[in-house]
Amino acid sequence: MLSWIKRHRRKIALFILVVIPLWMVAASDGLEIGETSSAPTQMTGGVLGSSQAGVHAALGTVGGIWTRLTGRTELAQENEELRREVDRLREEKTRLIGVLQENARLRELVQLETAHPEFELAPARVVGRDVTPYFRVLKIRLQSTEELEPRMPVVAADGVVGQIHRVSKGHADVVLVADPRSRIDAVSQRNRALGIVEGLGHQADYRAKVAYLTERDELRVGDTMVTSGMGGVFPRELTIGTVVAAQPDANELFQEVVVEPAVDFSRLEEVFVITNVN
Repeated sequence: MLSWIKRHRRKIALFILVVIPLWMVAASDGLEIGETSSAPTQMTGGVLGSSQAGVHAALGTVGGIWTRLTGRTELAQENEELRREVDRLREEKTRLIGVLQENARLRELVQLETAHPEFELAPARVVGRDVTPYFRVLKIRLQSTEELEPRMPVVAADGVVGQIHRVSKGHADVVLVADPRSRIDAVSQRNRALGIVEGLGHQADYRAKVAYLTERDELRVGDTMVTSGMGGVFPRELTIGTVVAAQPDANELFQEVVVEPAVDFSRLEEVFVITNVN
């Protein structure tokens, strides 16, 4: 019996889905309004109705799954587009912040030019830093055609940076205030006490000291040290830094004075070389 059904399953399905419905239609055509169908017709209609309902439900389920799948695909595409847009906006924000910061630094340098019209200033960009633990050297690249020479002073908007040590094809090494090889004639703005600002060469900071103070030269924490104009390297009244420690030495004859440079060398990006100091 089962083998017979398997062999004729297509015919049986065709009979159930096509022939019987046609027979029911034909049988129902002769009925009057309100007349009851025969029992076989009602039974066949119930079977077919259940089958059709099952098919309709299955099709509805498949349609719902397809709708959800296509909806998820569209949502995924929309999310990917939004993610790319967010990445683009973040990149533009980063570039804009960089431009604004550079403009602020350049405005400070322009103010320096305005405040000292007597200086001939050659702009330069910081391109590197010496990795020597104790020496403090910046590497700069000139942004003009000016000729650089050793010992030329280098400044920033906040004050003294250092002086040129070595020149090579538009580039130069700048010895910073914090370098132990640096010597800058300085004076206190408060009481005009004279001294020499020398780099301490600390590995962890950029501090310097004030040497060669006389026994009458008393400096206090908070005093501002500026260039004295002596020595023929730096012009007068350029800010070097602020005294952060001042105490008598071991013999209590002189002071040990520590200066914090006015320029933040760790963040320095643009500088000026003064090319016309006599």
